[in-house]
Amino acid sequence: MSRNPPPRVADPEGDKRRALKLAATAAHRADLAEASRNNAVRFAADVGASLREIATATELPHMTVKRIVDRERQSANPD
Repeated sequence: MSRNPPPRVADPEGDKRRALKLAATAAHRADLAEASRNNAVRFAADVGASLREIATATELPHMTVKRIVDRERQSANPD
């Protein structure tokens, strides 16, 4: 004989807290993933890959790759 779990008691505030924590965790992970991606794009450019090669390999638009690489160059050489 299988047992069913007890019915869940409604807890809107608890649900909201859990949902907000989940959203914050997902946003943090997305930020880490974006930083990792940007580092990999800059590394590929530093070792001689063309922007188009990087765009093809990452499936990012060419202009996105260009912005990532240019942003690093600007911060390395502020005028």
